[in-house]
Amino acid sequence: MTLTSAQRSLAYPLVTVAALLALWSWVVHAWGISAHLLPSPELVVARLWEGLSTGEMWPHIGATVVATLGGYALGCGSAIVVAAVLAEWQPLERALYPLLLALQAMPKVSIAPLVLIWVGFDIQSQVILVALICFFPIFAIALIGLRSVDPNLVDLYRAFSAGRLHVFLNVKLPAAADSIFAGLQVAVVFALIGCVVMEFITGRKGAGFLIENSANLLDTPLAIATMVALGVLGVIGTQIVHFVHRRVVFWEAAAQSLHVSEVKGL
Repeated sequence: MTLTSAQRSLAYPLVTVAALLALWSWVVHAWGISAHLLPSPELVVARLWEGLSTGEMWPHIGATVVATLGGYALGCGSAIVVAAVLAEWQPLERALYPLLLALQAMPKVSIAPLVLIWVGFDIQSQVILVALICFFPIFAIALIGLRSVDPNLVDLYRAFSAGRLHVFLNVKLPAAADSIFAGLQVAVVFALIGCVVMEFITGRKGAGFLIENSANLLDTPLAIATMVALGVLGVIGTQIVHFVHRRVVFWEAAAQSLHVSEVKGL
């Protein structure tokens, strides 16, 4: 039986995960490693199921998801808007780009204590740190994408008296859409990392708090189970962005299908 492309893309990671889990289980049992140091995969899965079924993990996972989504939307949305403004007005880009680059050069963990001082220990601090982490990668990708549009196509639109907004919406933004969505997929992981780091610092609620608290109590299975849940959230988030990407930037899939058809016809 021949597997389809979608089936192969799913089967390869599953086989890899199964092999890694088998190796993990063998190492733990063969070397007699204590569960406090490295629990077996079976123990982690059992602890994950217990945490989800009893509701122990849901409030913390929910808090992480809410903060991550808020910071992701704020950071990525503002990055795209700022990139669009700077791409249209080069003097403004020359004035602001060095400042944005300096902000990116600052380690975000070093900014976290100041964020806590300014906005407190509530969810706002997590949202702001996530937004700061997501901002520059999306901004840089969006700016490059908006700058890489075919100038001949822009000149053609302007020759027919198209306004700046019309050119931006119909030429520049579609040209940069593929790059922007690629950045949005990567930003999902950055957002989760930023949120968990802030939860380590605040120590009140969320998956980061649950991991740190579990480690302090030597409940290593729960700590690893929470990490697994975060990994699943990251995969789900990137797949959602990928799904939206394929639906919004539909011309890319159509062009790829046409190219494949032409190759098969040769």
